[in-house]
Order: sequence, then C-alpha cells, then structure tokens
Amino acid sequence: MIREALCYVAHGLLYPLASLGAKSAPLRSRDIRTVVFVHGLGANRSSFLALQTYLRFQGYDRQYSVGYRSSGSLENLGLDLKRRLDGQVQGGRIDVVAHSMGGLVSRFYIQQLGGHRRVDRLITLGTPHLGTHAANFIPAGLVRQLLPDSPFLTELNALPAPENVQATSVVAGRDVLVQPISAARCPFGEVVELSELGHLELLFRPEVFRVVAERLARPAPACAG
Repeated sequence: MIREALCYVAHGLLYPLASLGAKSAPLRSRDIRTVVFVHGLGANRSSFLALQTYLRFQGYDRQYSVGYRSSGSLENLGLDLKRRLDGQVQGGRIDVVAHSMGGLVSRFYIQQLGGHRRVDRLITLGTPHLGTHAANFIPAGLVRQLLPDSPFLTELNALPAPENVQATSVVAGRDVLVQPISAARCPFGEVVELSELGHLELLFRPEVFRVVAERLARPAPACAG
C-alpha cells in the first residue's frame, strides 16, 4: 500500500511533464519500428516517462506517446488513436504498450479498425479487459463502458483474436482499480502476473520494465499484410 501510494504521488508530480514524452518525428520507411504508448483514464503522456527512458537505454529510440482527453467514448478514442498513428507514424511496424483503459482503446483500434495490419505486439499493463466493478463508483458514460457487462466489452471480447499480433497482459496482484484482478487477463495472448504490485506501480517498477523489454525483443510475428 505504501509503494502504491508513493506511485500515486510520483504520477501526480510527473503529470505537468506530458510534453516530454510526446513523440518521434514522422518518418516514411518500411524498415522502422515504433513503440507506441497509450495511457489510461485521467492520465497523460507523462505516465510512461520512466518506462520510455528505460527502453531508450535498451535501444528503443523510435517512440510515440499518445495523449488524449478521457471523455467521449472508447470507440471515439480508438478512432482518434487510428488518426494519430496514420498521421504521425507513417510507415513501418508498430508495437503498442498500454496502461489501464489505454489497453481497451488499443484493442478497439487493433481488432475493429484494422490496426492488426500494422501492430506486431500489444503489451497491456493493468487493463480491465473483462471490465471492472470499480467503474460503478464513477457515473460517467466513458467509465460505464468499463463495467464487466457493458455492450462495448461484450462485443470486443466476442471478437476473434487478431491475427499475427503477439499479446501480453501484465496483471498486478494488488490492483484495487481492476476488480476482480483476473479481469486484467486479455482473452488472447500471454499473461504475466506480478503478485506484489498495484495498479500504478506497473508504471514505475523495474520488473515491469524488464517484462516489456523482453517482449519487445522477441522475434516479430509474420506480417498480416
């Protein structure tokens, strides 16, 4: 609990620094690979500053961090993600790292908007893939889509697994925002459980960074074309 509380403090301190995690300059090339970061509800680009810095030291210099307002609908946020990637990551392959609700935005893009044709890897951190009962406490339309029986999640989770996308869902064993904790398991792909971590700790802990870097280093699947 103390570690998670400290992460909330760190998250708040980083919030004004969103512009530092912005993006790489657009390039047109079939050879480039870009790691795309998609933050969660009520957050901004700064959520991933620690992880982005770590990955740069590992040689992942091509990065694009998406910023969006937590309003509207998950469908519209998915459409906005597609527009941003079409405009800012012009060519090459994409790996997506998403935290919390950002994983659902990314899945909508990949599974409903043709993103599987560009994305090789999807790594989600504490994403409520099967919904969360914690959404009952916030009466906003966007948040209501995170309920386990919401039409959005029912339709999304009924879709087949996207072809040629390596998916990894990282589950925090002490996550109080994704309830039940098992809901952070994506219906497809690999699951990594870190039993001692909380929801925001996933953004700051070295063991999470190592999981992400190891998945990014794996051979890419065959392109869907």
